[in-house]
Amino acid sequence: MNLSRRHNIVSIRQTNEIKEVLDNSKKVYHKYGIIFLNKSKDVREKLRAAVLVKKNCGSAVRRNYIKRIGRNFIVRNITLFKKYNRVIFLFLSKEPFKYRDLEKELANKL
Repeated sequence: MNLSRRHNIVSIRQTNEIKEVLDNSKKVYHKYGIIFLNKSKDVREKLRAAVLVKKNCGSAVRRNYIKRIGRNFIVRNITLFKKYNRVIFLFLSKEPFKYRDLEKELANKL
């Protein structure tokens, strides 16, 4: 599944690739979770991204909403991730938040 065809963002699906990114990447901690930023050796590779949400973050509706917010943040702020090939958003927060809250929180961190 493509996160955005317009920006050539491809989703990370393979478990071993996710584990590799989680182990060998720069971590940015924020109020709602962690962002893993990884630069692989293949420079010409498209941006690959994943949005992970823990099951204890709420109902399936709430988790899907959080994933949608994360995907929108990646697409709207693609310039922040230009120097990385792989990006994983891991959301851990149980408290409700909106896109504006996430954008304000991450404006200073990235």
